[in-house]
Amino acid sequence: MPSAPKIYHVQAEQISLSKRVARALFALAIFVVATYAVHAFFHSSKTERISREEFILDALLAVGTDFFFGSKRRAYDVEVDDEVIRMRNSDWHNKSVRRGHIRYLREVTGNLFREGALRLSEYGPIRTHFLGCVSIPATLTECEQIKAKARSWMAIG
Repeated sequence: MPSAPKIYHVQAEQISLSKRVARALFALAIFVVATYAVHAFFHSSKTERISREEFILDALLAVGTDFFFGSKRRAYDVEVDDEVIRMRNSDWHNKSVRRGHIRYLREVTGNLFREGALRLSEYGPIRTHFLGCVSIPATLTECEQIKAKARSWMAIG
């Protein structure tokens, strides 16, 4: 007889101010290099160069957008039962992995741009990159239990 599914709620990611500032400065650096490259290689005449005011306004918009609306994990639920591990959220696609079908199980470490997590998928690494995966944050207290279950399911497939 199958057991009742266990549901774990994953809170929205709270990004620290220092991490948000670092991400915004990185976005600024990328913006400056990209803008310079575009204008240096594609606009050779002096009349087509971007003015300082336009450049500064565009840079501030890039930094502000990244600082205030940068990528951040939304809240979702992880449902674990005897046959499926599933992510559920009403805002975006639900992802799931089935028992005996897991082909990708990776623990990613956290850094400036992402948090540490356990990533599960029924696809290989390349398809997982494009199609998405079940992501369980390392901060979730039950992450080790879910990882042990997923590893046992890999042995079945």
